[in-house]
Amino acid sequence: MELRYNGSGKVYFNDKEYSCDLYLNNKLGGIFLRINVKDKNGLSDFYEVPLEIDFLCGELNTGFKFTLINLVRDKVNHLISYGKTEYTYTADYILYGVEKREDNLEQKFKRVSYTITNILEWGEESAFKISEDLGLFSKKDSVEKVLYKTIDYEIKYIVRGSLLPIIDWELFKDDIQIQQKGIIEIKFNTEQKLTFFNGLFDKVKKLIETSMVSNINIESVSAFSDDLKDNWGNAQMNRQIKIYGKNIKEMKKDEEERLKPIKFLTCNELLSHNSFEKYFSKQEKLEPIFELFLEPLYINGSSNSKTFLNVVQALETYHSRFITNNIGHFKKRVEQLAQGPTEAITKQRKKYFMASSKSFITLESRIADLLKANWQIHFDTGEISDDDFPSVISQTRHYYIHFDESIKLKYRILSNEELPIYTRALLKLLDYYILLELGYSANGKETIEKINNRWGNISQDLQILRLSQQKK
Repeated sequence: MELRYNGSGKVYFNDKEYSCDLYLNNKLGGIFLRINVKDKNGLSDFYEVPLEIDFLCGELNTGFKFTLINLVRDKVNHLISYGKTEYTYTADYILYGVEKREDNLEQKFKRVSYTITNILEWGEESAFKISEDLGLFSKKDSVEKVLYKTIDYEIKYIVRGSLLPIIDWELFKDDIQIQQKGIIEIKFNTEQKLTFFNGLFDKVKKLIETSMVSNINIESVSAFSDDLKDNWGNAQMNRQIKIYGKNIKEMKKDEEERLKPIKFLTCNELLSHNSFEKYFSKQEKLEPIFELFLEPLYINGSSNSKTFLNVVQALETYHSRFITNNIGHFKKRVEQLAQGPTEAITKQRKKYFMASSKSFITLESRIADLLKANWQIHFDTGEISDDDFPSVISQTRHYYIHFDESIKLKYRILSNEELPIYTRALLKLLDYYILLELGYSANGKETIEKINNRWGNISQDLQILRLSQQKK
């Protein structure tokens, strides 16, 4: 990442003042700080400044004031001939215009806004409206929805649009641009550090990305504090503090991916199912499942086998966390699930669910349990029967992890061409259980239609694959 020199100045740490050089790339979020310590021998103490610093305030010679958050030492360079030592750091965030406080504490905020690229279709709201005679107007009322609220904080989705032309001469332009942006705003009752806001936003971000089946881009962040105000005539207003840094970047138009609304769980859908409330009540348990689900979205060119392994691990984690990880409890569960109209069917079902589980619950048993879904829904398993599907998935996972060719001789293993299609079959399975945790009905028509729309028809896609193979 190319960093631009922004100037030299000074930073303050432990009641000491150090000279510094600041380098930034606002568009991509890169921040680099060099602290210069003068010493006649050029061999300052390695720990003159710490390896990690929570925050650091400074001021450039131009008068620009700033605060850096979460600094990590990159290296130390002793310049003996110059009689100085350079300590270089990377930082997660820079707060524009936030100077050193008299109490030497880190600046806190009441409200932080995260502007996100390509979220408007998910939010299903616009800052504008079209009249019956096709005129374009700005909405009079603010466009915002409360996503989640506690006694300590509130999370909102807001849409803000640019001002329409208000005087005649603004109409005499070749190009009149109108923009609107979707924003997630978090507001605390009492002021908190930026890291508190970021931690909370990251949780919301994961839910939105899961509902959109796409990673989202944070293009700008702004913070507001009751301590930082600007004078506007006789009035005072909270100053807008611009924040740049980690995972905050401008996205070029040609980089913006057109999202497919059919795959969305929209904001309105989530609100109607009380999904945000349910998500936050069990977020800690869901977090590793969401991370495994989302990881391939962040890796360009993620392989078929990597995505497959991620989804299988997510299903195993879900079963362990939300159903059971105790073999005794699982055996009791199987006793109930396996009950059939005849003794023979009950025995057959027990064998299916238990698979090779003895002293612990195997992956095959977990997939079998999830696939039957308490007999609430039937999942499309393509060319593989329900009875064989858990074994095929389990053995394929073992093969791709251990790459043991002897497994291929004993069991059916999914080919590299089949992996993407059957991975989608597993994603339908995983998505079903995620939807249950988000408040959707276990056997509801809406739930079934939603997962089918999001992941397609597995059997049909396999038929297309086989036809294409025959023509080769």
